[in-house]
Amino acid sequence: MISEDKFMQLVQDVLKINISNNNSQKEAILANLDENQYIVAGPGSGKTTVLVLKILKYILVDDIELDNIIVTTFTKKAAKELKDRMNKWYSLLTEELGMENVYDFNTSLIGTLDSIAEEILSDYSDVDVIDNFTSSAIMMQNLLAYERNKDKRLKQFIKQMNNNASANTSEMNSKIQTIRELIYYNLIDYESLKSNADREIILFDIIDDYTEQLNQRAVMDYAMLEKKFYEILLEGSVEKLSNISVLLIDEYQDTNFLQEQIYFKMVEYVKANNGNVTVVGDDDQSLYRFRGATISLFTDYVNRISEKLSITPKTIFLQENYRSTKAIIDFANEFIGIDSIYQKSRASNKPPILSTGDTLDGLPVLGMFRNNLEELSTDLTNLLYDLKVGNPIEITRHGKTYEISAKKSNPSIALLTNSPKEISAYSNKRLPFYIRESLSYKDDNIAVFNPRGQSIETTDIVSLICGLILLSIDPKSTTDKQLDTLPPHTKSTMKSWRKYANQYLEEENKQLVTCEDRVNMVELLTEIERECTSLISDSNENAIYHEIIIETILQTDSAINEDGLLTSKQVFWHILVPIASGAIDIDDDMFDVSLEDNINIMSIHQSKGLEFDVVVVDVGSDIFNNSTSSSFKRFPRNGGVTYNMEEYLNDYSTMGTFSDDASALDKAFNDLIRRYFVAYTRGRSILVLVGLNSMRYGFKGDFQNKIFIENVATGWSRDKVWHWDSLNNLLHI
Repeated sequence: MISEDKFMQLVQDVLKINISNNNSQKEAILANLDENQYIVAGPGSGKTTVLVLKILKYILVDDIELDNIIVTTFTKKAAKELKDRMNKWYSLLTEELGMENVYDFNTSLIGTLDSIAEEILSDYSDVDVIDNFTSSAIMMQNLLAYERNKDKRLKQFIKQMNNNASANTSEMNSKIQTIRELIYYNLIDYESLKSNADREIILFDIIDDYTEQLNQRAVMDYAMLEKKFYEILLEGSVEKLSNISVLLIDEYQDTNFLQEQIYFKMVEYVKANNGNVTVVGDDDQSLYRFRGATISLFTDYVNRISEKLSITPKTIFLQENYRSTKAIIDFANEFIGIDSIYQKSRASNKPPILSTGDTLDGLPVLGMFRNNLEELSTDLTNLLYDLKVGNPIEITRHGKTYEISAKKSNPSIALLTNSPKEISAYSNKRLPFYIRESLSYKDDNIAVFNPRGQSIETTDIVSLICGLILLSIDPKSTTDKQLDTLPPHTKSTMKSWRKYANQYLEEENKQLVTCEDRVNMVELLTEIERECTSLISDSNENAIYHEIIIETILQTDSAINEDGLLTSKQVFWHILVPIASGAIDIDDDMFDVSLEDNINIMSIHQSKGLEFDVVVVDVGSDIFNNSTSSSFKRFPRNGGVTYNMEEYLNDYSTMGTFSDDASALDKAFNDLIRRYFVAYTRGRSILVLVGLNSMRYGFKGDFQNKIFIENVATGWSRDKVWHWDSLNNLLHI
């Protein structure tokens, strides 16, 4: 043990971190062991630093064993970052102290709630958990069984959930999977819900078949895992929790109802050991309501835990921003304060983001708006290229000259958009497509990283892998006659796979071993992967697609094989058809790629927790008018898909209402405001808003002067007041 003063001195001298001038950080880090905390951490406020130093203080000053500490994070990446930083800093501190380095934080209970649940449940039984992409593939197989995807009543129900928009088979599958997860996350009385079903009764046949399939193979998806963990906690004492005295929960603003119940049961152990619980989050950065997150669980946390467990946490606001320039901070503060109704959804007495004494003023927030997508993509590509390679950019406005530069070589760059898809559902090329294409023409050494830009089933590497599997199990195309029962996209994809693989084998003058009867997928994939080497090395994206598709196939194989073997029919219907139907999506935790060297294109959701030197936010490159079809991403007209699902399930929760008090429309507006707040606070040096001139001037063309195109992202409040008229608050380039 060392003294608190000694610890603070080491932090400053060895780790080169000075928190003496940040009272909120110091208060959070140096809390007594029995002090519970509710930390509201604004963007760039050093949250990770606080968490790591808080844990190290417990170990070095309070003499708490690492085994007595649990830390939950929202993603595997966040857990890895915490562990890496703790290993590094702990090693530096113990070396300075001449102490033995006794802890490896990689083996600690630091991770996602799912990973911790899995580890604890492993003491009770064998636990085999499938990832989201495999879960989606298995659900797709059950949707396609008996051609359920063509059931008119089911399609009508999904359309109702989907805001009266028709859904293809892949979208139907996604909605069914979401409903099933929400049944778990919101502690829904499933039997009551099912008994009151009307036209959607087939939905529950699909869900029941999916669940039975997982149960038969003794595997669980993440929702089942959390529910099982909760049931174990309810049953009695859990040995691995018996000595827990510190519980730290990160990103609490994205907690769902089931997770809150789990955390409160874990807090009972902490309380019994005279320890503490600390939750950390930011209501303004809550983005996962569509996955069951309920913002009031965070904003009303102090009251909820006080009523349930007689604990009164100390509220701490981390408001000093160490990430961004003063111009970006001021812009973000202005944006989050525009909508008066939104303020009601925020944590009580929440202060603004503050700059520090070392914060640079920085460039004004920039705006790039053009008449059409072609002009915008050309000029934006030139800007991104010049910033990346360090070419000088100077502009003069109102007699003042600005140098547009990130002030460093090879700055990290991200283009944030509502959807990173390069081709729209109507086969139109989007801004991400043109940026990738234009940059490749300018300099093929600049890598564009956009793993969500394409439908994974249509990529070259997935076409090769799945095409070779198809040729192996069906070399004579006898299954082609079965394609007529499949959705058009699925049918087209499988035909293109076969064509791609045949062409590959012909060009390479190779033959593939066929296994038309019984298939050992592990052996077959080992052979096929030898053919993928060059494609995998082509790009980070290909490596990600390869990893995801191989893992999907292996997990599905594990869930359905008999004695390690599958029939060709099983491979076709249980593996290839779900993949071809678009059931597989990119899981961000699947890849660990450095984002510094690329020009990254990603959704705003993907960017959460990340930061870049240069951030470009697309506020309307594909918004041409004020039609209903674009309202959900600029100015909502109804509660939207998430609200429809909440309303469908709300009356059946076993724990009372899980929905916030706000109206459906207000929830949709609040979600959109949070989304753009997250986008605007990712940048360190340069923030650029881009879109069409219809976004800059608020209407399309002079002949539509009175037909406004309202957009939350450009400073409209929900009462249709434009606070940033003509975006005069931006430096236009």
